[in-house]
Amino acid sequence: MNTLKLHTLLKFLPLVLACGLASFGCSSMNQPASASFASVTISGKTAAEIRDATVAVFRENEYQVFASSQGLTFEKEGSKLNSISRDGLVGTHYGAVTIIRVRVALVDLGGGKQRLQCQASMVSGAGDAFTEEEHRLANFRSGPYQDLLDEVAKRLK
Repeated sequence: MNTLKLHTLLKFLPLVLACGLASFGCSSMNQPASASFASVTISGKTAAEIRDATVAVFRENEYQVFASSQGLTFEKEGSKLNSISRDGLVGTHYGAVTIIRVRVALVDLGGGKQRLQCQASMVSGAGDAFTEEEHRLANFRSGPYQDLLDEVAKRLK
């Protein structure tokens, strides 16, 4: 292989590696896919205690709480930048608002251990059955949500 081809390949190597890391996220490879966005393991607490602590942490961070048979869902209005990136300048000017939606689930691991896990999405057109679009956040954007779950675990110690 001549040096020009090798140089060209090496030039794009950091981009290829960055894309690969972004697709896998920075979480442990030992976690199941459902826990790969953000999760914590909690021992010795009931589901009700974990739920109550989770609701308190999310409410303190300005989320509204919605309970369903699948678990808890938290929502809050995204930033102006979130709305512009999802709905554009014109849509935002006419009142389009992007919502941050976080779905939280509790998984019984047995032996008194439970995994609290979540997945966050940006939702444009929230509440409108015809225009609502939910876009899951990539794993590399999980930091703020992992911080929320870490706070829940800290409170339950």
